[in-house]
Amino acid sequence: MKGVFMKLKRTIAFAAAAVLSLSAAQSVKPAETTSAAVDTKVYFTDFDASVNGGEPIRGVDISSIIAIENAGVVFYDENGSEQDIFRTLAEHGVNYIRVRVWNDPYDSDGNSYGGGNSDVYTAGLIGARAAEYGMKLLVDIQYSDFWADPEKQTPPKYWAEHDHDTLKTEMYKWTSWVLESVTEAGGDIGMVQVGNETNCFFCGESNMYQICDLFASGDQAVRDFDSDILIAHHFANPSNSANYLWYAKVMNECGLDYDVFATSYYPYWHGTLDNLTSVLKTIGDTYNKYVMVAETAYPYTNDDGDSFGNVVSSYSTDCEFRYDISVEGQAQCLTDVFQAVADTGSHGIGVFYWEPAWLGVYNISWSEQKALWEQYGSGWATAYAAGYDSSVSEAGGSSYDNQALFDFSGKPLESLDVFNNIYPKTEKVIPKVGSVIEEGEYRIKNVNSGLYLTVANGVGSAGSNVVQYTADGAAEYNTWYIESADDGYYRIYSLLGGGRTYLLDLDYGKADDRTNIGLYTDTGTDAQLFKFIEQSDGSYIIVTKSSGDKSTVEIYNALTSDGANAQQFTINGHSCQSWILEPVEEYYITGDLNSDGNVNIFDYVLMRKCILNGTSPASADVNGDGEVNVADLLTMRRFILGAADMDITEHGTPRNTVFPQI
Repeated sequence: MKGVFMKLKRTIAFAAAAVLSLSAAQSVKPAETTSAAVDTKVYFTDFDASVNGGEPIRGVDISSIIAIENAGVVFYDENGSEQDIFRTLAEHGVNYIRVRVWNDPYDSDGNSYGGGNSDVYTAGLIGARAAEYGMKLLVDIQYSDFWADPEKQTPPKYWAEHDHDTLKTEMYKWTSWVLESVTEAGGDIGMVQVGNETNCFFCGESNMYQICDLFASGDQAVRDFDSDILIAHHFANPSNSANYLWYAKVMNECGLDYDVFATSYYPYWHGTLDNLTSVLKTIGDTYNKYVMVAETAYPYTNDDGDSFGNVVSSYSTDCEFRYDISVEGQAQCLTDVFQAVADTGSHGIGVFYWEPAWLGVYNISWSEQKALWEQYGSGWATAYAAGYDSSVSEAGGSSYDNQALFDFSGKPLESLDVFNNIYPKTEKVIPKVGSVIEEGEYRIKNVNSGLYLTVANGVGSAGSNVVQYTADGAAEYNTWYIESADDGYYRIYSLLGGGRTYLLDLDYGKADDRTNIGLYTDTGTDAQLFKFIEQSDGSYIIVTKSSGDKSTVEIYNALTSDGANAQQFTINGHSCQSWILEPVEEYYITGDLNSDGNVNIFDYVLMRKCILNGTSPASADVNGDGEVNVADLLTMRRFILGAADMDITEHGTPRNTVFPQI
């Protein structure tokens, strides 16, 4: 970030003036504006296969996410269902998470400075959640207690009095401890950034040669911890190309052992994409270093979601907007930044989008937002930060929510899809989060046809086919016992053969589309394991473990006729892949104790036996008070004699009368 928050008061003032006098507000005309259809495919044709498993870094920095969620921000998938944001990012192709680390972002009483409470503990939480979805971690160690950028590089409180050599020692120890802590927490560290936007200014030092001496201490700590971790040094504003070339030159003169020259590139501040490519390519080729964009962002709206103001909008006079301020413009901008890095050749390794989920709680007042910023540290600062950073006067929120890749309610924008179109890319199946199903007997009804999953011809044997069929009740051939297995999967038994003999089974455990689904005896394999994923309408898709959760149980060709086959097919959202679970409950008629369909003297005799034996079948509770006693006997007696009425009702799932003849 380039002086992000120092600029904010001026931004808010300008926005306020625009509100007070709309006629006087002069919107800056975008330069070289693009719109219409967006082609978001980018190919890194010379990508170094030794980096990131041979895939470009498709990264985001979500350092504030824990504080944001604690404050009450909720994220959703495209269908409007609440979902872990890490899953959503992984599903959209993100493969790297960047997280900032501050030394001690708290005052002496333990009050947070805000900005996401970016301490080592928080970084560990983020790293572990990223690893759960197969995403690597870039640890951005800023060597400060609060924001570090070209204008502010304040040393940590406890380092303030250190001389240069002592500072070097502390940096080595601190770097080592951060990496150990984040790794122990479960983070999969692939890269470490030693310093943040260190434009000849780092940890209070402004001599570039002395800075490199400090860099070397952090670099050595990374190498000693794990020599496979990439080391990055990060600068801001490549439009100052002479400065960039000088930074690279000095680092080379000092013999720094690092791998990646990284830059911030905010297109409305930092010049053209052609210049970005030229500068990075020159440095990469000259010094044999990887190059990447460590921060970028672009607005999709002028609106403000948290009542704090936006750092940029079309009203900003010091910005050059080359794209529409729209979702399409944002997507094209991000695509072009990836392309600019790809155009550097074999040294270009990827892009990180900065804080794409830094939102306030949706649709609450400014005073409510401010209280959350102060309580949870979810905004850029709390009032407690003033003792460390003199630019802070009170709690503030996110000035970047109009540049997020999620709308203000937490739903992903189409611009997030850009990450799925950056190549080369290995197709990765993200395991689905299964729903918890209560074990028991169910009929399973297809949403598209309204017909039930049924064993063809009612024959229970290994190899019997499974189809859909009409039903007006439950029978062994259309009733299934769902039993929990491991890791969120379930076995689905047919009640035929005693209820624990035959299971729903994929032929030969194949993962292919159109694999037949039938019955088979227990093989103990993935072919008989299924996961239930609840949809927003309460129905489920039933995914198959054999396919790695990629495919689901469906009806062949979405047919709606009796006898249509059950098969496996890739999840596509069609209603023939959605199923309703109907619990099968004991069927009985009030008063019909012998289940012959009538209430008569024989039932009266059975009720007397129940009372004498102390048994309480549900059908015997004829007066509906939840007990079986003499009062029920008297009620039935009066009914049989015609002296009183009795409420005779059906309960539970009736017996099926439609046989599945195929």
